[in-house]
Amino acid sequence: MLISMNHSVIRFGIITDIHYELESNIVAAPDEDLRASLHCFQNHQVDFLLQLGDLIQGDDTSKEEELRHVCALLDEFQGPVRHVLGNHCLALPREKLMAALRLHNPFYSFSLQGYRFIVLDGMDVSVLRNAETDEELQILALFRAHLELHDYCGAVGTKQKIWLKSELERAEQAGEIVIAVCHFPLLPDTTDQKYGLLWNHNEIAELLASSTALKVCLSGHFHHGGYACFRGKHFVVLPAFVNRHEHPEFTCATAEVSPERMIIRNNANVVLFDLPFLQTWPL
Repeated sequence: MLISMNHSVIRFGIITDIHYELESNIVAAPDEDLRASLHCFQNHQVDFLLQLGDLIQGDDTSKEEELRHVCALLDEFQGPVRHVLGNHCLALPREKLMAALRLHNPFYSFSLQGYRFIVLDGMDVSVLRNAETDEELQILALFRAHLELHDYCGAVGTKQKIWLKSELERAEQAGEIVIAVCHFPLLPDTTDQKYGLLWNHNEIAELLASSTALKVCLSGHFHHGGYACFRGKHFVVLPAFVNRHEHPEFTCATAEVSPERMIIRNNANVVLFDLPFLQTWPL
């Protein structure tokens, strides 16, 4: 980092893989539990809420109503909500989804008190979109040759990679601490074969880890959660809200970030991760 910047402590809420459905059973209709999570965030006086993707289940007959209903619930949160696109969300047309989530672009960044959050679109290259470059055609060809990569996953495309490199460089020059966000896990150690991960995860993880500004990458998608340290950088996958009855110790999380570390607590205020920011990392 070239410029010294004063960083204060910030707090934000995290929730992922809500998979909202309009069914009557308690697991599929999570209004009460979702409102309890929002109440937890308000009690911790978080600066914003980070929603890590798969907001809806994407049922063919009710996906638009699912989105309307869960967005109305999240609007009860008294603060900014930052959204990440998940694969289930794209059961709806991308333009309609982005309008509902008030997103101008599917990948974006925002800064707060010396911290830059870089939000990636992991479905940038996917079976749901036409490839725009030769590189993206090659990525799709690789998927078709290796169907175990899963058609519900995707990759970061050419333009987004150029943008990501620029964002990391700007953060380094500004002396900002970077927290990257992607719906899909970026390391094999943080997921399994059934759920999969970002198609070009190796390249994106290397790119992120090579930045002195990057300290943590947050993801969802793998419903059981996971963690790995790669080149001194923390890669955290948070458990899914939709599976909260399988792991009652986690419905949502609050993160507290200082210049030295990130501490992630569950909905019972128990520390799940204490992630010190290393100043150097091994080659």
